[in-house]
This record gives sequence, C-alpha cells and structure tokens, in this order.
Amino acid sequence: MLRLTHLILTVALGMPAAAQMQYDDADLQRVNERSVPNIRSVFVEDIIRLLPRDLRPKAAGITLAFPRNGPNPLAFYAEPSTQTIYMPLSSIRFFDDVATLFAWFESKSCQPEYLQSYLYSLLRKGRPLPTPLKAFSIDREVALADAYTNDVSTKIFSSGLQFILAHETGHLLLEHTPGVGAAISQQQETAADLFALEHFARLGGVPMGVLWYYMAAWWQDPLTAARDSSSHPVSPERIRALGQRLLSDPMDFSHGENDPTNEAELVRQMATMVLSLADQIDEDGFLTLLPSEMDRNYPASRFDRACPS
Repeated sequence: MLRLTHLILTVALGMPAAAQMQYDDADLQRVNERSVPNIRSVFVEDIIRLLPRDLRPKAAGITLAFPRNGPNPLAFYAEPSTQTIYMPLSSIRFFDDVATLFAWFESKSCQPEYLQSYLYSLLRKGRPLPTPLKAFSIDREVALADAYTNDVSTKIFSSGLQFILAHETGHLLLEHTPGVGAAISQQQETAADLFALEHFARLGGVPMGVLWYYMAAWWQDPLTAARDSSSHPVSPERIRALGQRLLSDPMDFSHGENDPTNEAELVRQMATMVLSLADQIDEDGFLTLLPSEMDRNYPASRFDRACPS
C-alpha cells in the first residue's frame, strides 16, 4: 500500500497561466511515442467502453489532440464546438515528472515540503524554473530503477491521466457550455469531477492520481477573495464533493483490484485527506502563510540538494 503520511500537503484542471515548461524535442517525442498510444487506448478501451450504453454513440464522436504545449504546465481541456479533448505533450510530461518526484521523495524519506515549494514557485508565482527532475537533480532512469518509485509513480500518472480524460469527456457528454459565468462553470467542474469518479467506480480501480493531480494544480488556484469569480477553482466545495463520494463507498473504487479490501482502506485514507484539504484551502490565512514559510525554509537554492538521485 502507498505510504501517504508525508504527502498530505503535497496537490488541481485548466487553470491560470503559469511559467511554461521547456522540454526539448527529444523529451516530447518520447511522450508522443510512448504515452500517446497508451492514452488513446485507455480512452477507447476503458473510458468509452465502460460508459452507460446511452452515452456511447455520442462519445464515439470525441477526438483527442496532442499539441506540443498548452497555456500552462497542467493544461488539459475540452473544446465543445469540435468535440475535442486537448492533452498537450508538455503537460503530460510535466505530470509524469511530478508523479516521479512524489514517489521518489516518499521512497527516500525526503522532505516533501520542497515539492510544494517548487510547485508554489512555478504555478502560483510564475517563476522561471527548470523542469521538475532537473530542478531537483534527479536522473529519471536512476529514479525509475527504484522499484517503489517506479510502481507508485506509474499508478499516480496512469490513474491521474485517466481521471483527466474522464473529466473532460464528462464536460462534452454533459454538454457543458463555456462562457456561462463563474457560478455555473464551477457547478460544471464539480459535475465533471463526479462523472470521472463514476468511471473509476465502473472500473473498480483506485483513483490514486486524482489526489496528487489536484495537490499540484492547487497552487494555480486563486485565494478565496478571487475564487468566486474563477471558472475553474479548486474550491472547497469541489474538493469536498470528491472526498464525500470516495468515502461514501470505498469498495466502489477497489472491487476490481487484486486485494479489494486492502485497497478500499487506501481509498478511505485518500478520502479523509481530500476532505482535510477542502477545509485547509478554505482558509486564506493558511494559503498565505504557507508559501512564505516555503520561501524561507525550502528555497529554490536548495532544490538540487533536497533529494538527489
């Protein structure tokens, strides 16, 4: 079972612009060759195939697009007019790198606050930083040679991307409309989140990557003063709805795993953490004081020594 204890402060879809990641052509070509075929397969064989029968004909018209870059490092979005889901190659690689960092830091018992400091600096402040693994002087091949890191990062990455695909599919199938005002848009985001969770319930799989995806993109969220006018906030209500659904019946999200009872306990732990996060992000004092502590105690000047490979 994944060890979660040190990652509770370590997590959000389509957010404000942030510093863009500069991956080279070879990096993105590997994403195109290795990840894109798997994403296409998951979309058809897992998401579309498991939809309720009445939704499958409409879903057959959805296409996937993989541009090189998006407007920010975690930009995944759907375009209703063309029934297209956009999965930028640089965003796929960024999430893969972040998943690897989470797992590596946990495997080596390093301080996860450095990960939060990196995400805060990049996503909230827009500071120009190296790509995640380069910032922490971690060799990707060395990290993935560690069995724990390889296993956990793969689970975070694969389930996280599957949630994102299901979320964006939900927007299209539920006929959500852009430009309808913040309040309605926020309702649409919550509905798409729950649509994606129901996919995992049909699959019977633990949506492990959901927690870590939202914990990363959380730093792109406005504070409460601006949250009500934001169309894609990681609002307490949105996060609380996710946690409540997970906690309502953990076995829904584990019945397809090798050890359903054990995995249901993991889902229960995740749900508790998600609900705790919802309470925390509703406090501007917490969101304001935590970053200043990170700048002081976990500065970028020490990233390369925080947990090197």
